[in-house]
Amino acid sequence: MDLPLASVEKILKRTKMRVSDEAIKEFSTLLEEVVSDIAAEATAIAKSKGRKTVTAEDVLEAKRKIE
Repeated sequence: MDLPLASVEKILKRTKMRVSDEAIKEFSTLLEEVVSDIAAEATAIAKSKGRKTVTAEDVLEAKRKIE
Protein backbone atom coordinates (compact mmCIF):
# COMPACT_ATOMS: atom_id res chain seq x y z
CA MET A 1 0.00 0.00 0.00
CA ASP A 2 1.36 3.38 -0.91
CA LEU A 3 -0.42 6.39 0.47
CA PRO A 4 -0.25 9.36 -1.90
CA LEU A 5 2.38 11.73 -0.55
CA ALA A 6 0.23 14.71 -1.55
CA SER A 7 -2.54 13.48 0.78
CA VAL A 8 -0.09 13.02 3.65
CA GLU A 9 1.38 16.45 2.97
CA LYS A 10 -2.11 17.99 3.05
CA ILE A 11 -2.73 16.47 6.48
CA LEU A 12 0.63 17.68 7.79
CA LYS A 13 0.12 21.20 6.45
CA ARG A 14 -2.82 21.56 8.87
CA THR A 15 -0.18 22.09 11.57
CA LYS A 16 0.64 25.43 9.91
CA MET A 17 4.30 24.37 9.90
CA ARG A 18 6.54 23.79 6.92
CA VAL A 19 7.21 20.10 6.39
CA SER A 20 10.22 18.65 4.60
CA ASP A 21 9.88 16.05 1.85
CA GLU A 22 11.72 13.56 4.07
CA ALA A 23 9.26 14.14 6.91
CA ILE A 24 6.33 13.58 4.56
CA LYS A 25 7.83 10.26 3.43
CA GLU A 26 8.43 9.15 7.02
CA PHE A 27 4.89 10.07 8.08
CA SER A 28 3.55 8.18 5.07
CA THR A 29 5.49 5.06 6.05
CA LEU A 30 4.33 5.36 9.66
CA LEU A 31 0.70 5.83 8.63
CA GLU A 32 0.87 2.76 6.39
CA GLU A 33 2.19 0.68 9.29
CA VAL A 34 -0.52 1.90 11.66
CA VAL A 35 -3.27 1.32 9.11
CA SER A 36 -1.98 -2.19 8.40
CA ASP A 37 -1.86 -3.04 12.11
CA ILE A 38 -5.39 -1.78 12.72
CA ALA A 39 -6.69 -3.56 9.62
CA ALA A 40 -5.14 -6.86 10.70
CA GLU A 41 -6.55 -6.53 14.21
CA ALA A 42 -10.01 -5.53 12.93
CA THR A 43 -10.01 -8.53 10.61
CA ALA A 44 -9.10 -10.83 13.50
CA ILE A 45 -11.90 -9.34 15.61
CA ALA A 46 -14.47 -9.86 12.85
CA LYS A 47 -13.32 -13.45 12.34
CA SER A 48 -13.48 -14.13 16.07
CA LYS A 49 -17.11 -13.02 15.97
CA GLY A 50 -17.82 -15.38 13.08
CA ARG A 51 -18.11 -12.69 10.45
CA LYS A 52 -16.42 -12.18 7.09
CA THR A 53 -17.17 -8.46 7.04
CA VAL A 54 -15.21 -5.93 9.08
CA THR A 55 -17.46 -3.31 10.65
CA ALA A 56 -16.73 0.18 11.93
CA GLU A 57 -17.13 -1.26 15.44
CA ASP A 58 -14.32 -3.75 14.69
CA VAL A 59 -12.07 -0.93 13.50
CA LEU A 60 -12.72 1.13 16.63
CA GLU A 61 -12.12 -1.89 18.86
CA ALA A 62 -8.88 -2.64 17.02
CA LYS A 63 -7.76 0.97 17.42
CA ARG A 64 -8.36 0.79 21.17
CA LYS A 65 -6.38 -2.48 21.43
CA ILE A 66 -3.42 -1.12 19.49
CA GLU A 67 -3.15 2.19 21.33
